[in-house]
Amino acid sequence: MKQLDFTPYKSKDDFRGNYKLHDIAEAAGKNLLIQWGMDFKEFGEDRRYSKVWEKGEDKPDLIITYRDQEAFLDWKGKHKPKWILNKRAADSYLKWSKKFNLPVLVAFLLFDEENRVSDTRFANLNIHTFRECKAEAWDKNRVVEFTTELPEFKKHNLIKFCFDITKTNTGAI
Repeated sequence: MKQLDFTPYKSKDDFRGNYKLHDIAEAAGKNLLIQWGMDFKEFGEDRRYSKVWEKGEDKPDLIITYRDQEAFLDWKGKHKPKWILNKRAADSYLKWSKKFNLPVLVAFLLFDEENRVSDTRFANLNIHTFRECKAEAWDKNRVVEFTTELPEFKKHNLIKFCFDITKTNTGAI
């Protein structure tokens, strides 16, 4: 087997540790979707235990459905109210959006020190504007930050910013 000549920025434990908060956010978020009468199915695959995981096409976690309309959705758990996203993921999600002609939502669930939900926000990547940050994240990834105020992750806001058939999502970024 070929020996790789590089030192990763994230250890295996750091990499998998990132998923702990994601898993809590996903459980809380799916609970909300069920309460709101929204159906969902898995889209992205969980690759945290893959032996080799190369950078590549990130996929949103779910396809959600409301009144026969669909959208992609990805969960992000946070401890600080910084609405940032890995640039590679944002670019990839927009490619999936274009390929399937579906909006892409990123749901941010903010947790306090006891991992209780303290705030929820979401971005529709096809509507809410963002810009690349000059500084890299702690793990050396490029990130984007949303420049518009993000709405709360509530059913009425999802309908307004994603499933309102009287509006068209033009993909202004």
